[in-house]
Amino acid sequence: MNSRYLVRDYPSKPDHTVNVIGGKALQLRKIDPVLVPDWVVITSDCPDDRLPDICNKAWHSIGPSNLDSVQYKFIKESTYAVRSSAIGEDGKNQSFAGIFESKLNVPISGIEHAVREVRDSALAERVLTYQEARDLSTLSVPAVIIMNMVDAKYSGVLFTKEPVEGTDRMMLEYEEGAGGVVDGTGDSSMLFLDPKNFVTPELNRDDYLVSPFFGQTSLHTIWTEAKRLANNYGRPVDIEWAIDQDDKPWILQVRPITAGVTA
Repeated sequence: MNSRYLVRDYPSKPDHTVNVIGGKALQLRKIDPVLVPDWVVITSDCPDDRLPDICNKAWHSIGPSNLDSVQYKFIKESTYAVRSSAIGEDGKNQSFAGIFESKLNVPISGIEHAVREVRDSALAERVLTYQEARDLSTLSVPAVIIMNMVDAKYSGVLFTKEPVEGTDRMMLEYEEGAGGVVDGTGDSSMLFLDPKNFVTPELNRDDYLVSPFFGQTSLHTIWTEAKRLANNYGRPVDIEWAIDQDDKPWILQVRPITAGVTA
């Protein structure tokens, strides 16, 4: 469902540029769509007075059509991730990581409020400080992504090149559940992976006990897609990922690594 202020995918239309759907939405389109939860983006030029209608259309557009009573109950009980997609966000020069507001586990009844909070966060002091420090122009209202929330068994981030020492190892941070690794509130564990061989010699038996999902097909899929993305970008990337309760892998975000490593 595409409308004037709501875009499900990034179409080849001249009016749907990065200025309208933002950087994060552009990057989502580079991920294998099979691995991305259903999502829509409310464009940056959506007027405030249209938000009630557009937010209502948003959750309808990423749910099944012709709902029966069981499906409708399921959709009504579903939750969503509501995140910014500003110009330049997740870009090759600036990431804006953690700068804008993000909302997880948002119920349908809270989508409009969450969207407004994300849009309003462009005026937050931390955003203005970030812009000044990098001599960036004033940001407009960000586009906002609404994505089906993954009921995560595990979640985390994967760097295709270890960012601190700059070695060629891939660095995986993970924890049980959703969101903690990304927002810094969780107690994460870390593993280093060989980019050429999925089962790296660095892992020993204790590592398998610490990371019970390691070696499963789901994580191998994430590892493979991360390498494909890095190759397509021509530089290291980091991805946000989740593995759901049915062991299905998902990739929620990708961005070029903007500091600490070189290709």
